[in-house]
Amino acid sequence: MEELLGLYLESLKQQKDGTKESTITTRRREVRYWLAFCESNNIDPLAATTDDVKGYIQVNSHLADTTRGSYYRSVQSFYSIVQNDAAEDRLELENGHPCKNRDTIDLKDKYNIHENKAEYKLQHDFAHEDLDGARDDSENILALKPNQIKLLFESVPGKTPETRLRNEIAVRLNWYTGCRSVELSRLDIDQIDWEECNITVQSAKLERKEHSGLIRRDVYFPEEFRFQLKRWCQRVRHSFSSAVEPNSGNILVTTQSSEMPGPQINNVVKQAAKNAGVQRPLRPVNPGPNDEIKEWFVTTHRIRRSAISHWVNDCESLDIHQVRRIAGHARIQQTMDYVEDDDDQIASDYQKAMQ
Repeated sequence: MEELLGLYLESLKQQKDGTKESTITTRRREVRYWLAFCESNNIDPLAATTDDVKGYIQVNSHLADTTRGSYYRSVQSFYSIVQNDAAEDRLELENGHPCKNRDTIDLKDKYNIHENKAEYKLQHDFAHEDLDGARDDSENILALKPNQIKLLFESVPGKTPETRLRNEIAVRLNWYTGCRSVELSRLDIDQIDWEECNITVQSAKLERKEHSGLIRRDVYFPEEFRFQLKRWCQRVRHSFSSAVEPNSGNILVTTQSSEMPGPQINNVVKQAAKNAGVQRPLRPVNPGPNDEIKEWFVTTHRIRRSAISHWVNDCESLDIHQVRRIAGHARIQQTMDYVEDDDDQIASDYQKAMQ
């Protein structure tokens, strides 16, 4: 197996001249893991099948998504390099490439692995010292996965059914639209298009003179949410609040006010996260019993960033320019910050596109 590993690494360097030394080190280590798996299971690596690779993924199910994704990309690299090798006769695949692209193994759909998502560096994958330095404008961008977000829907606070419904509407709108908290507070019933499932919102950050085309933008919600939102707006909201008229005004209100302020919406999100077991202090990192928590991990802004990350990395039907419009970003680079490059996937997708 060590000889085979050596042949692969030599071919890798020949085929991809200029590959970073860190990449070679990673491939050396992780391909060795794959070859060890093959050896322990009496599998000829050059005759491995898709089912063999699936077995390898399952064996490593205890590892974090980013680790499993990296292991899998190293297996893909091994077979891509071997398949394209023209110098070494011993590097021939008996059964072809077992995991060439998403058509053979889709980590996200089949295994719920979000391995190449910069935003999907889960909070529990970071040590406390990393969290201590993680800020919303830093390179260590963190996000929640969709299945974690759904836990928040089921965990909203509220002493009455009406309050819990209002709070669930707020958290769902935060996730579905990616709006900032102040934008959520401004969402207006009159701006809802029930047929198209969108809401026109005024940006909380952009200046009209500089970004007239984005000062007002459309945000969207899933069709299956339409009934719940309409029930709140048309049947529950005006009986919940003494300060509003039926079918007009802000979507999110309080019992005494016609507008639910951004900080209050943020508090609902933070408490829902705490109830769901996905909340944690961000600052201070290790609070004592008498310490005041100055910053929590899950906030409305964290949900916004998580939503944008989901659109960019998981939703193939949305392109980067559409996401930019929904997010209300002034520059495409702001949206690009949510993308993690995957050179192996780029090569695979290009070849598929050119067929």
